[in-house]
Amino acid sequence: MRRELAIALRAPVTWLVAAVAALLVGHGFVLACDLFSASSRSALASTLQSREMDPLPGIVRPTLGGVGLAAALLGPLVAARPLSMEKERGTYGALCLAEGSVLRVMANKATAAVLAAGLLLIPSMVLLFAYRAVGGHLDLLETSVALGGEVLRLLVVVAAALAGAAWTRTLAQAATVGIAASLTSWAIDAAEGFAALAWLGGASTWSIERQLVPFGRGLMPVGPSLWLLTAAGTGFGLAWAGGSFVQRAEKKIRASLGVLVAGALVMTSAGPVRRAYDWTEGGRASLPPAVVEGLRSIPGRIELDVYLDREDSRRRQAEADTFQKLVLARPDVTIHMPLDRQERPAEAERGEGYGRIVVRASGGVRETRSTSRRELTTLIFEAAGRSLPDWSQPSYRGFPVVIEGARRGFLVALAYGAIPLAFLLIGLRLSQRRTVR
Repeated sequence: MRRELAIALRAPVTWLVAAVAALLVGHGFVLACDLFSASSRSALASTLQSREMDPLPGIVRPTLGGVGLAAALLGPLVAARPLSMEKERGTYGALCLAEGSVLRVMANKATAAVLAAGLLLIPSMVLLFAYRAVGGHLDLLETSVALGGEVLRLLVVVAAALAGAAWTRTLAQAATVGIAASLTSWAIDAAEGFAALAWLGGASTWSIERQLVPFGRGLMPVGPSLWLLTAAGTGFGLAWAGGSFVQRAEKKIRASLGVLVAGALVMTSAGPVRRAYDWTEGGRASLPPAVVEGLRSIPGRIELDVYLDREDSRRRQAEADTFQKLVLARPDVTIHMPLDRQERPAEAERGEGYGRIVVRASGGVRETRSTSRRELTTLIFEAAGRSLPDWSQPSYRGFPVVIEGARRGFLVALAYGAIPLAFLLIGLRLSQRRTVR
């Protein structure tokens, strides 16, 4: 294991990548702090506006966005190195013979790759801790959930890079495979929301970014967690198949296909699992507790037919707010988007019936054009022949804070100077001791 860690952590490129990643993360963090402070100046004078000052989307998500970018574009360079360097030096076969097991070698390489890639997470953790130390508010649980999503992303990136290293001969080729996997996910996400690219709608279930959305909202989703873990496991399985010493290529390809099929089946099964847990501060991502209990007590299925196309801002807002809260309360809620099944652009169908939302519950039917969470929830209870329960919920007071002066200077120095410089100095120190035992 010492050999693998030396290859990964005593390479100057590892620490250079970590320093560049720290600059990316730090820049996003500083911009987020400045924007949050600018909004907080006016919010401090208004109780109503103060409630909208949420550090999770305001500070945490922009900071972790830099982590995601660094993991996708720079992570494969670090993650593929422990295995690719053995391939380039021609020592991989001898190492496997010395260890007596390809699986053991792969496990050691994977551990070293995960630890090296984990350096990309350190800047965000340090900066978020510093933000809280200078007076900002961050809830530990919801921030940990958001950070956990980035950990899962990093595992998938490491697995893809390691699989690339097992099937290729050089570090450049392996890193390209890892980066290509991330760019493919971004390409799928770019098609989301455009009617002209509706034919790619089925591919969106294979997007890493889509699976990570609930984590950034403070939700712990069961399905996406299983999906991401399976994706990482599939990558590690492909690395084992590619690194084996089976003489016949057909057997290696057959083993790889078996891993891919098994992984795809599990990921496909995990996709429809909508159970999630609200770990946000004060449970603000959920409907009021009495309403949640009432929804769960309604017998039978609850269905919504939403006649809004992909490009309608009302639909996007409803998906991020109203529909999400309904699914949290009742994971079995069925939400149909009939216009998504049309091959031609949805604008051509914006007739008299466009914008309707048809609600069905316990045999009753109601219809509205409002995407308000209270309106839709009320119609669900009316369709079920019940009255709306108590809507009261502890209000989220918000946490506006203005970071300026010496406090801002400290955060800027930390983001742009101290953390990147520390990575460079550590890398310089370790690279001077290059003896690998």
